[in-house]
Amino acid sequence: MIERLAFLTLQVGATVAVTLPLVIHWMLNRKWMREKSPAPDSCKDEDLPRLCIVIPTWNEAIVIESKLNDTIAQRYPESKRRLMLIDSASTDDTVSIAKAWNQSQECEMQIVQMPARLGKSAAINRAIQELRDTDDVFVMTDAEATLEEGALRRVGRWMKDPSIGAVCGCINETVKSSYRGWYQWFRSGESRADSTPIFEGSIAAYRVSALHPINPGSNADDSQLAVLVRNEGLRAISDESIQFSESPITDVKERHDRTVRRGQGLSRHFWRHRSSWFRNGRWGTILGLNGLQHSVSPWFVLIGIMAGFAHATTVLLIGWFGGEPMLLDRAMLLLDAVVLASLGVGLTGLRIPLCASAVAFLTQNLRLVQGMILLRFGHSLHQWDASESNRIG
Repeated sequence: MIERLAFLTLQVGATVAVTLPLVIHWMLNRKWMREKSPAPDSCKDEDLPRLCIVIPTWNEAIVIESKLNDTIAQRYPESKRRLMLIDSASTDDTVSIAKAWNQSQECEMQIVQMPARLGKSAAINRAIQELRDTDDVFVMTDAEATLEEGALRRVGRWMKDPSIGAVCGCINETVKSSYRGWYQWFRSGESRADSTPIFEGSIAAYRVSALHPINPGSNADDSQLAVLVRNEGLRAISDESIQFSESPITDVKERHDRTVRRGQGLSRHFWRHRSSWFRNGRWGTILGLNGLQHSVSPWFVLIGIMAGFAHATTVLLIGWFGGEPMLLDRAMLLLDAVVLASLGVGLTGLRIPLCASAVAFLTQNLRLVQGMILLRFGHSLHQWDASESNRIG
């Protein structure tokens, strides 16, 4: 049957298109991880750069006071840091709580109120406009993130290195998922090789002299800034020693919506820079591989799934009418069965690394597709909604 061969060819092609960039990335990252891990030099208090610590908010009344207390508890010279709260027209008591906190503290915090809710990227652009000549480093940290001890000082030490333009941290999880482990492994390898284009905005810092406004109608503002800084000739790295913690999102819909929003932001972010894929040495390779995996591969995952179901159906019909499937048909069906079994085991919640990773990989790619479809139909997710299930006062 011609249909069977067509579906089989499509499925094999989609499988190769998905796995090839991932395998190449994995092989290169193994090589990069053998290189020396970068580390900042020690630094005296008087030599640390001046930080402008920016906290973007929208309806964060539940957590804003604890966030502000956590931030000033960080060990960093008071004369070399200042706080800025940029609020996107909150409809709750976020601003009034922040103002009351500000009056009760010796340190002065600048409060900037946006006239309308335009999204985090627009808020970041406004915060950049508010920077002073004395600010050396723009530090962005989310309201629900609790910084681990020494996070800001580590940021300051990194920024003493003139080759570093941006640095971000990573989440401190008691039990780290296998997918999260793979994610951080790639970010660490890319940082050793050159730079990583995917940043963690819960704690991220950027050299002020390299900053420019970003696309206000898009999200993934943290990664937008990282690529911007790298294109200015400075490195953008992820440092596992800069850590933060946050309460997990327990609501399934909230977790799904956050993943789709983040995925949409990264997909359009990488696609916007597609002219730089696989150019300019290691950086172009890193940008290209991540671009393929976030903007192109998800479509092949979807195509592979649909072609797999169609192929399996046609093979069953062959058997029904007395025909004999080819050896390649049987091999592909066996592969399909292994994948389905792995997904089934992963969905049970059993902590079997490859099975759990398979579920996370499939889920992530389908949500990337969902985000791109929403964008295609004019539904941009750059205006974020604060999750409720992980907001603890």
